[in-house]
Amino acid sequence: MSISSFLTKKFLKSVFFPAHNRGEALPKKLVKLLRDQPGYWDLPELPEIGSTLSQRGLIAKTQKEFSKKFGVKRCFFGVNGASGLIQSAVIAIAKPGEAILMPRNVHISVIKICAMQNIHPIFFDLEFSSETGHYKPITKIWLKNVFKKINFYEKKIVGVILVSPSYHGYAGDLDPLIDLCHQKNLPVVVDEAHGSYFLFCEDLKLPKSALISNADLVIHSLHKSLNGLTQTAALWYKGDLVNENNLIKSINLLQTTSQSSLLLSSCEESIKDWLNRKSLSKYKKRILQAKSIYKNLIQKNIPLIETQDPLKIVLNTSKVGIDGFTADKFFYKNGLIAELPEMMTLTFCLGFANQKDFLSLFEKLWNKLLLNSKNLKSLEVLQSPFKLVQEPEIEIGIAWRSDTRSIPFSQSLNKISGDIICPYPPGIPLLVPGEKIDLARFNWINNQSLCNKDLVNFKIRVI
Repeated sequence: MSISSFLTKKFLKSVFFPAHNRGEALPKKLVKLLRDQPGYWDLPELPEIGSTLSQRGLIAKTQKEFSKKFGVKRCFFGVNGASGLIQSAVIAIAKPGEAILMPRNVHISVIKICAMQNIHPIFFDLEFSSETGHYKPITKIWLKNVFKKINFYEKKIVGVILVSPSYHGYAGDLDPLIDLCHQKNLPVVVDEAHGSYFLFCEDLKLPKSALISNADLVIHSLHKSLNGLTQTAALWYKGDLVNENNLIKSINLLQTTSQSSLLLSSCEESIKDWLNRKSLSKYKKRILQAKSIYKNLIQKNIPLIETQDPLKIVLNTSKVGIDGFTADKFFYKNGLIAELPEMMTLTFCLGFANQKDFLSLFEKLWNKLLLNSKNLKSLEVLQSPFKLVQEPEIEIGIAWRSDTRSIPFSQSLNKISGDIICPYPPGIPLLVPGEKIDLARFNWINNQSLCNKDLVNFKIRVI
C-alpha cells in the first residue's frame, strides 16, 4: 500500500491527533480552500501575503490583530510545529554556556536545541504517580523546594521552562509558579501545546491559559489543541524579560524560508474560528460532551484517570492487568484508534468533532477486551529514578558531538549516554546525552521496556 492510498483509509473511529478529527472539525474557510482546484492555494511568499516575520502583508496584519486581541506584544505563526517555536524560545533567552531550568517531562525538541546550542539543561523532577506512571502537575511548594537546591548565580540560569498541560491533560495553577520565577527576574517559557483551547474557554472551569497567567513566551500547537492542520503553531510574546530582537532572530534562524501558504492560512483560520461566536458555541458543546462521556464511563465502572483536560480520555488499563500497548493493539485492530499507549494507560484524544458514538463503541470494545484477557492483576510501575535537581554528568553539547559506539542497552550500566532515548509519542526523553546510566535508571528503563516495542532489545550510543 502506498502512503497516498493509506491516507484515504477509513477507520471506525479516530481519536488521535490532529484534533480536527480527519477534517470533521476543520474551520469552514479552510475546508472551502481545500475544495478549490488542487494546489491552487500553494503559493510562494508573495508581497500581499508576506511571512511570519514580515512587516507588511496579510500574515503581519493578522498576527497584529491577534496580538491586540489577546493583549500580547507579538504573535508569531509557525509551520514546523510547536517544536520549532519552542526551540526559538529557548535560544531567544539563552546563549551557549548558559543554563535553563526545566522539568523532566520537557519535550525532546528542547533537548535537541540545547545540544545544538550547548545550552545547559538543569532538570527538576516532578511528583510521580505510581498508579498511572505519570508525572503530577507542579505546585508552588514543589518549585520552592527546587529553587532551594540551586545556586542561581553560579549556574548562570537565565530562564525556566514549564509544561502545562501535559500530554495527558494534567495542569495546575501557573500563577504562583510564574510569580516565583519573575521574582528572580527569570523569564518563563510555557509549553502549552496541549492546552491552546484553554485561552478561549475561561467560563468552562478549565485551567487558566499560561497567556492569562503572564508567562513571557507561550507556545500553542494549533493541531493538537485547536483545529489547525498538522505542523501549525503559534508563539505568544509578552512581558519585558525577553529581548524582542533576540526572539525575532531566533524564529528567523529556525523557520523555513519556504513557508506553506496553506499552513499559514490554517494558523489564521484555526484561531479565527474560535473567535467566531457561533463556532465557539459549537466547540464549547463538544467540551461539555467530552465531560459527559467521562462521567458516563466512570458510572459504568470503567477505570479512567481524571485530568484537567476533558478532551483526553485516559484509560487505566493497569487496573485490570493489561498494559496500554496490548490494549492499543486490540482497539486498533477493532477500528478504534487511540493516541498514546503507555505501560499503565491508554490515552484517547476526543478532538473537536462530534463524538456521540464514542461512548457505546468504547464500552463495547472494553468489555470485549476484558473477556479476552486472562491476567486481571494490577500492574506496577517503578518510581522515576531522578534526583529533585539534576544535570548531565557531561555537558549536553559536548556529549552530543562526542565520538560514540553503539552497544545493546543491556550492556550500558554505568556508561555515559551519547543518545537521546525517547519513545514516541509522547516525545519525553528518558535519557539525554551526557547522563550516566546508573543502576536506578537502568532498571527503570528496563521496566518500561517490558511492554514498549521501541525499547525491546534496543541499542544505545555511549561515549
